Amino acid sequence: MISNVKQLFAELLKAAELRKVDFKGEQYRLDNDHFKSLFVKDILCMANAPGDNAYILLGVKSEKGKPREIVGFPTHQDSSNLEAIANSIIEEPIQFEYYPLSYQGKKCAILYIPPSRAKPHWPKKDYGVLKKHVFYTRRASGNREASIAEIREMLLTTIRISDIAPRKAKSSPHVLDEMGDMDLDDREIAMHKMLKSIAPKIGLRNYRSVYSLIATRHICSLVSSVRNNTIRNYAVFMYPWTVKRDDIVATRYNARSLIVGSKDKKARPSLRTRLRESTLIHVSYRNIYTKALESRPYEPTEYWFANEWIESWGRVIKWEKDVIQPMSRDKITYLKETKYEFFLANVTSKAELKDRLEKLLAWADSNIK
Repeated sequence: MISNVKQLFAELLKAAELRKVDFKGEQYRLDNDHFKSLFVKDILCMANAPGDNAYILLGVKSEKGKPREIVGFPTHQDSSNLEAIANSIIEEPIQFEYYPLSYQGKKCAILYIPPSRAKPHWPKKDYGVLKKHVFYTRRASGNREASIAEIREMLLTTIRISDIAPRKAKSSPHVLDEMGDMDLDDREIAMHKMLKSIAPKIGLRNYRSVYSLIATRHICSLVSSVRNNTIRNYAVFMYPWTVKRDDIVATRYNARSLIVGSKDKKARPSLRTRLRESTLIHVSYRNIYTKALESRPYEPTEYWFANEWIESWGRVIKWEKDVIQPMSRDKITYLKETKYEFFLANVTSKAELKDRLEKLLAWADSNIK
């Protein structure tokens, strides 16, 4: 998410048209398949190109790669409509944002395309100027079909060691189901007891059960990891069923209400501090569906979806927000502040929970600053 759109626009105007910055004098037309495909091709090329954040500035004429004139355009496009068009054509969905603004009295916009860990992206069908299963990228000379070497680079820059790490062979997805005969309430209690039992064995301390202030319902369990002189707090939610977006949103809300609720519905200060600092871990007895979470902020208007991927132990969602960092009286810069959220699906035994939490903690030690 971009905090100060107008300032970023002004800064990007000073840059030459580079691989990850492009200027368009007109608003994208979406009145037929040809024009829609030109828009989608620009998004594809930016997402597949190597490097950091990509930006397309709309309403700016350029000459030899340098912005020359702010021309603006009559009307803005709807951001959700742009995303729907692009992701109906692209095989791997691309995350991007459309930011409208007024500059020098004219309507302009920034299309922001963050780095993608799901690249390469490609069209899943022939559409306008796009060819099915052809990879597109952006070079200094403009948008082009990617070469074999460029496709190889896309794959190598997004693959993780953990994706190809050897996994122990299993005869079935569930080697052991210790809770199959339990009802939902008993299964949820059993899952929290499992965590309490294994926590000391994998270096998790300060176990604490967190209950709702309104009803005596178990919200989550708090644990702390102390490794390499770093303390990390985790709030672990247990689901005895298949988990969907609304379940995750509800548990977040219940935890947040303990932090910022009314005076008579707040937890004690020490508990509020731990909850506020905790990384969320969602553990489900069955599947977890996270896709619909991408359109919702992690916390209201603060952290927005940045990326999602699978590790050997479970799924990771990365959330980001831009934080303004004053450099001097007249200059500021933007820093990325990051939060992670972890999802462990199909956990049916104490041994499975222990094994996957150990791997999660090791991953966090190596990847979270």
